[in-house]
This record gives sequence, structure tokens and C-alpha cells, in this order.
Amino acid sequence: MTILSELQQTNPDVTIKTVTDPEFSQFGQVIDLPYQANLANTLETSTVIPATGNQYVRNDPQFLNDKQRQQIARDFYGEQPIEIGYCNGHSNKLNAFEFHNCSELNLAATDFVLFFAERQALVNKRLKSTEAHAFFIPAGTAIEVYPTTMHFAPCAVDSAGFKCLVVLTDGTNSPLESKRKPDELLFQRNKWLLTHPENLRMVNNGAFVGLSGTNTTINPVQENGNEAI
Repeated sequence: MTILSELQQTNPDVTIKTVTDPEFSQFGQVIDLPYQANLANTLETSTVIPATGNQYVRNDPQFLNDKQRQQIARDFYGEQPIEIGYCNGHSNKLNAFEFHNCSELNLAATDFVLFFAERQALVNKRLKSTEAHAFFIPAGTAIEVYPTTMHFAPCAVDSAGFKCLVVLTDGTNSPLESKRKPDELLFQRNKWLLTHPENLRMVNNGAFVGLSGTNTTINPVQENGNEAI
């Protein structure tokens, strides 16, 4: 039995598709990243998964030199400066949605699930969780997430957690220079975000509570006869 089929059995109430299914084309595409093997090796061997929670590093210089980065910047961002970082951790809930005015490139060093929704589904800055679509991203896969797609942190499929490379235009997810209003979706530079009320970390950080409905959970696959936690 594959990890995906196990995951689907463990989550019978969640429709989990894969990024090779035709439905993914409305949210993004599978890509070949320049220096993909190099990036995957660095992500796998030189970053760690925290014991609890998630760790997001916006830009890590160990991922490629300037000339190599310029190739990715040219191919996917029209020569705009980029940042290459990662998100590693243990999330297992929908929790929130964010979007950027640029594509986001992800490379999976482990299997994980991502939730996607279309920005067009927002109504008065609000979204119902029923608009979320779950997709399985197998280890070794690189994807481009379109600017019209809302997304958030990956969900782990087992107790080991996940490792995900994150490529964006330079400065994305850094602090704003201007003061934001409580009802604004703009949360950080080039980052618009709405959170579910159960995501207390984001609520306490002042994020706009605009995601309603069930905070969908991805239950992990069974490991050695015991449920992963």
C-alpha cells in the first residue's frame, strides 16, 4: 500500500488528490527546478525538523550561490531577486491561508499535504474552509504555486514531520515598514493572510480572522502498528 492510499484511508472525510492529478492545474504545476538535486540534498542534510511546531527560515545562504540563484530568478521570476528558505515542522491542520503577488516554488524533501484555495473564492476578505482542496506532494517533487492560489504551511503525514523548500521574491514575509490595520489581510511584506480562529498563534499576532468552518485535520498514517502523533 502506498503512503497516499494509507493517508486516504486514515482521512476518509478529506478528499486528498495529488499534484499529478488534472485538478492541480488550477492551483499550480509540477516543475523541474534548476539545481534541484543540490537543493534537495541541502534541505535533507543541512536543515532539521524542530521537536515541536514549525520553523520557517525566510532566506538561507547555504542554498546555492548567487549565480545559481540567478538562474532560478530568471526562469521563474523574470530576473527579480529571490530568497530561498524552508519550512520544516509538524503541522497537521488547515489553520490559515496566505497568498503573495508572485509564485511560490516548493520542493518536498519529505512527503506532505498542502491545502489550496483560489483567491477568487474570497468574499469580503473571508473564506469558508469548504473551499480548501488537499493535495499530496511526494518527496522529491517541486511545484510552482500560482499567485492566484492561497496556501499555508504543509501538513505532515507521519510523526517524523516535514521538510519543504520555499522560494519567493526577495523580502517576502519580512516585516512591514508601515502600520497595519486590524482588519487588513496584509500581514507582512508581500504576504496577505487570513487565519482560522483556532489558530491561536496567528490570532494572538493580530492576523485577520477570516477563515471559518472546520479547521480540517490531516491524520497521520500508521507507523509500525502505532498511530503517528
